[in-house]
Amino acid sequence: MIYLIGPMASGKSTVGKSLATVLSMNFYDTDALVVAEHGSIASIFAAHGEARFRDLEQQTLASVPQGVIATGGGAVLREENCKVLRTGTVVYLEMSEATAASRLKGDNSRPLLAGDAALTSWISLYRKRRAIYESLADVRISVDQKSVLQIVEEILPQLPAM
Repeated sequence: MIYLIGPMASGKSTVGKSLATVLSMNFYDTDALVVAEHGSIASIFAAHGEARFRDLEQQTLASVPQGVIATGGGAVLREENCKVLRTGTVVYLEMSEATAASRLKGDNSRPLLAGDAALTSWISLYRKRRAIYESLADVRISVDQKSVLQIVEEILPQLPAM
């Protein structure tokens, strides 16, 4: 199992798809799996709150099949999820605030970053989570000013033999 972790908008899903293709592995996105089964993340947050979303995320992460798995940015907030992540290779995609600013511009799909203060919210969330990302990481890659292919090419030699 290869788990991609990192803040919202760091490219976990996009990089994960490419990495899975190169490795001839299946790709799974825990957020997409939750959405497919339960509706949009925004609607889950609105109707049931963040705690319910985290419950669904935890259930999904625990049951996802072998492959390359892109996790939600907040998946690391629950120790149960961290235990699951430690069973595989954890790749941390990190990015600067400047990169976040350019990627978040006009993105209204993330309920924790709603409104005009999206970057401020992102920075606050990232600062709270960064130490957890770092502690879980087997591989750490900066995504700043790199293409998906460049990121995948940086990850590959750092993965254990499969």
